[in-house]
Amino acid sequence: MSKTWLRRMMWSHIPLFLIVFSFLIFIFLQAIVEQNRQNAKASGKVFTAQLLQSVHVSLKTVDHLVIRELLNNKLLSDYFEEVDSRNIYLNYEVLERLNELKQEVPLIDSFYLYRYSDGTVLSGNLRKNIDAFEDRVFARSFSGLRLGTYWSDVRDYRELASRSAKRVISVVHEVPVNSGSQGILVMNIDVSAIQASVSLLYDESTTFVNIFSRNGQPIYSDNLEPNRKVMTRLTSDYTGWTVESGMNSGLLARSTSAFSSVWFGVGVLVFAIGLLLTIYVARANYKPLEQLVVKLHHSLLDGNGSAGSVAADEFAFIESAINNFVAQSKLAEREFSEAAVLKRKHAFSVLIYGDYEKGELSDRPFEGLDIPDFDTLKAIVIEVDNAEQAFFTYNSRDRSLFKFVVSSVVNEMMQQPGTGVWLEWTSPIQLSVVIFQNGAKEQSPVYEPIVDWIAKNLKFTVTVGVGRTTNSLEDIRSSYKEACSLLHFKAVLGTNRVIRYSDAEHQRQKSEHEHLRTIHEISTAFRLGEEKWRELYGKFFNDIRLDKPAKSEIVKLVQYMFANLELHHSSGSKEEYQIVRQALEDMRVKMESFDTLDDLSRALYEMLDHSGKRLQDMRSPRSHYPLLQDIKDCIEKEYANPDLSLDYLSDKFDVSSKYLSRLFKETFGENFLEFLASVRIGKAKELLVRTENSVQEVGEKVGYPNSATFRRVFRKTEGLPPQDYRSRMRQ
Repeated sequence: MSKTWLRRMMWSHIPLFLIVFSFLIFIFLQAIVEQNRQNAKASGKVFTAQLLQSVHVSLKTVDHLVIRELLNNKLLSDYFEEVDSRNIYLNYEVLERLNELKQEVPLIDSFYLYRYSDGTVLSGNLRKNIDAFEDRVFARSFSGLRLGTYWSDVRDYRELASRSAKRVISVVHEVPVNSGSQGILVMNIDVSAIQASVSLLYDESTTFVNIFSRNGQPIYSDNLEPNRKVMTRLTSDYTGWTVESGMNSGLLARSTSAFSSVWFGVGVLVFAIGLLLTIYVARANYKPLEQLVVKLHHSLLDGNGSAGSVAADEFAFIESAINNFVAQSKLAEREFSEAAVLKRKHAFSVLIYGDYEKGELSDRPFEGLDIPDFDTLKAIVIEVDNAEQAFFTYNSRDRSLFKFVVSSVVNEMMQQPGTGVWLEWTSPIQLSVVIFQNGAKEQSPVYEPIVDWIAKNLKFTVTVGVGRTTNSLEDIRSSYKEACSLLHFKAVLGTNRVIRYSDAEHQRQKSEHEHLRTIHEISTAFRLGEEKWRELYGKFFNDIRLDKPAKSEIVKLVQYMFANLELHHSSGSKEEYQIVRQALEDMRVKMESFDTLDDLSRALYEMLDHSGKRLQDMRSPRSHYPLLQDIKDCIEKEYANPDLSLDYLSDKFDVSSKYLSRLFKETFGENFLEFLASVRIGKAKELLVRTENSVQEVGEKVGYPNSATFRRVFRKTEGLPPQDYRSRMRQ
């Protein structure tokens, strides 16, 4: 291409050139805008699908857990086939198992079972007839239906009339599975728990998410304005829920679009002027333009071209440069649109939960993430103490600020030479941390300074569970599980501290059967109005502290105490039973939020003390309690007498044996022979441990001349033969 031809082309075709070139620029910009819109929609669809999948995983966990229990748990089958509705022990075992499921899956807020045969409802706090149940309308709506698995819409649920209603979503399963002829099991999921888990998956300042149930009720809502700009809307095949998402910055986008249009026009004008100036400069001196094109060629392309090849067709080169800019722009936009925060959270979840394919840790979730080099690593979990009273009283914005402060403090204090930290809030009150250590041995612990700083500078305290050290990514989930399990020992070890594996190690001082025996003695003494129950109560909780059980074990023992107290008073007067039952129902509500064993012990003691005083005021001076107390003292003194019987006591205290048997059952909650056996076996256990007497001699000393009878009664009471009990206690 010669300079003469270039000058002639410039001067003769300037108008047409400007029109065509401006049109090409306009088409080019329109293509970029449309491409941006399509990329944004694709990104939004991926994000919405991932969010919907996350919700599906949580709900299916509950669903599969319920189906597994219905198919494999014989307790549930026994309960729905039970004819005697007063089988308190079976009811207690069923409630214990369902409460354990509730502890395993934080999404589960409450549950109940509705048995068609007698119209009984059994929930976490009570057993009553369906006519007196607050949720009876919902429960009865499934009678006679074949429903399989049914997810309800958002609804109000109230277990007791005295409680405020909760917004829940219920999963209903027929019992037995695929038949439903016996009843239903209802698991209620708190809507706020779903909302909390969804809010962790995206940035609310730039994106809005709405989730609607089948009937259009909002389950989770960020933006319900009629003119909201919805980019993606998906409907779940599993629940029928609809998820929609979009950008919050609609107004800003429109303003920017208008602003860009103005500047587009200005830019075209400036470009036209610049083009005219370029033509003028090119006419004056073409050589600098040629050198500039060559320089651009070397800078923007591969740098292997030559000035001669560029001079052949400058406009083809310009087109090539523009295409290169477009390709680079698309690449940068695609990389920017990737949800970096969501990817990091997902990778962290894979790391600590082991949620990956084929059971082996894959590198794919960690692509693009800078995982520190390490020789060893461990997990710790930092949990907010007494969250209901000390943390959730603040609004969501303040809680987010507190979380940011805690994360920053932990990250700063944990940073040491050779140490890397990866942390994420895995629940509203738990900060999970993975510590990577490289080179030297672990530095002196820095967990206590973290706990002290938070207690001193913030309005709440935290407890840290420290998992043991491992040396592979595959094993870090075991360290994480251990750290979480250690937090269950806050109840006995206390809050605002660091809990390591060595702190939770314990050798059981008392067997579970001995704890149950103490509970039985507490219930009996309380039923009789004896002050002895206070001493037994203190001993019971001291023994628990020495054993260092997990919180779930403490809850199980206290629930057994509630059942025992209710059983002992169920055979008494209706007024006394109502006092105890109401007190226990109130205490069950308080027990759901206790943090430490001291809190639980103090609240339960106050309840028993208040109820005991009310019962004492109800009992008249002519009560039969003094007589039964004398009989009880007689049994404890003469337990070794083989002739001790109801007839013997009837003659001694001048009262009919039939009347005495009835009073005994009403007062102690067990018949005479059961009470006598418990006293004798208790004395026998002391002799087996403290003396070298043979089993037969021990039996004779406690009132069983026949050694076979003694062995049978001992095994029935303690669950093992006398000789085995002696060997176990002397180990």
